[in-house]
Amino acid sequence: MICHFSAFPATRILILTLLCAILALAPLHAEEPADLQGAIPAVLNADEASWLQRTEDYFNSIDSMRAAFFQTSSEGGTAEGVFYLRRPGRLRVEYLPPIPLLIVGDGLLLHFHDTELGQVNDWPIFDTPLGALSSNEIKFNDDLVVTDFRRRSGALAITLVKREDSGLGSLTLFFSEAPMEFKQWKVIDAQGLVTTVALLDVETNIALDNRLFVFDDPREVHQNR
Repeated sequence: MICHFSAFPATRILILTLLCAILALAPLHAEEPADLQGAIPAVLNADEASWLQRTEDYFNSIDSMRAAFFQTSSEGGTAEGVFYLRRPGRLRVEYLPPIPLLIVGDGLLLHFHDTELGQVNDWPIFDTPLGALSSNEIKFNDDLVVTDFRRRSGALAITLVKREDSGLGSLTLFFSEAPMEFKQWKVIDAQGLVTTVALLDVETNIALDNRLFVFDDPREVHQNR
C-alpha cells in the first residue's frame, strides 16, 4: 500500500491517514489456519453469544445500504459525506467538499481517488474491513476475531482484530438493539490514532443505481490522450 502525504494540505493529509489506518486492518486470507498471535477471543455468555448471532443475521439480511456519515479523528479532523453499499463487494464513499476524496468498490477493487490531484490507489476489496462487511456472508471470528463484546443501554459494541496479526490495531462496530441498526465504526491503529465514522439516516435494502459502483479511472483518460 502506497500513501503519499508530502504535497497535501493538513486536512487532506489527515483524511488520507485515516483511510490508511482503516486499510491497515485488512483481513488477508491465509492459505492455511494461523495462530491468533496474541489475540484473545472474548468469552461470551449465552446471552452475548445470542446477540452476536443477531448482528451476523442483521448484516446477512442487508443487500444494500445508503447513509450519511460524519467522520472524526483523535487528532481533531472531521469530514462528512454519503456511504453506499451493495453486496457483494460494491460500495461508494463520497466525501463532501472541501474534502476532495472518493472511494469506490466495484466488486473486485477498492479505488481511493484524490479528485483534486487525480491520484488513485487500489486494493483488492475483500482484503479490507469495508470489503469484509460487503461480502456475501458475514461471520465473526473468521478473518476478524471478536476480542470484546459490550451491551448496555440498548446498544452493542463488537471489537475485532486481525486474526493473522492482532498488533495492527482494532475495529469496533456499534449497533442499536431496537431496532437493530448499524450505527458507526471505530478504528484504532497500531500508533493509537482513533478514527470514528458515525452513520446517519440509514436506509437498507433499497434500489441503488449501478453507476454508483463504476469507477471512472482518470488514469485511463490520461492514457487515451
